[in-house]
Amino acid sequence: MITTNDFCERVRTCQGSMYALAYGILHNQHDAEDAISDTIMRAYTNLSQLKNEGTFKPWLLKILHNVCLESLRSKHPTVDIEEQYDLKDGFSYQDVNTKLVLRQAVSKLRQPYRTIVILYYYENLSLQEIASVTGQSVMATKTQLSRARTMLKNALNKEDFYRETV
Repeated sequence: MITTNDFCERVRTCQGSMYALAYGILHNQHDAEDAISDTIMRAYTNLSQLKNEGTFKPWLLKILHNVCLESLRSKHPTVDIEEQYDLKDGFSYQDVNTKLVLRQAVSKLRQPYRTIVILYYYENLSLQEIASVTGQSVMATKTQLSRARTMLKNALNKEDFYRETV
């Protein structure tokens, strides 16, 4: 059984992943923060439903995914244009520009493709974990990831991308 202190510590270790997923779905900092708060409350309230403590992160992200989808259904999403990027020292202008262009391309993907890409590439979840988070089969998740890669490849192969990053 997870104690309150263990729960808080596990949530702290997942906070970056939670924000990336929530922002990736909702495209708004305030909505993402609200969804995360709601998720933490729901997770704590339903902690007894967690069967395997080793699957805490996928379980928490699944709750967050559902909260974000509920939020989208309940209102029209707003877009916060001022996205902040965590840039490390040593990045060249070209690296930063490429990262920004790639991030924009990912943000333009339709759901569920955007969520799949964020969880796979930015949060390093396995296909099995993503399937658990999204409530789909592993095969459907794999297919959606493949389609998302094709969509990104097509978007990034346009002349505009090469002009901006070269």
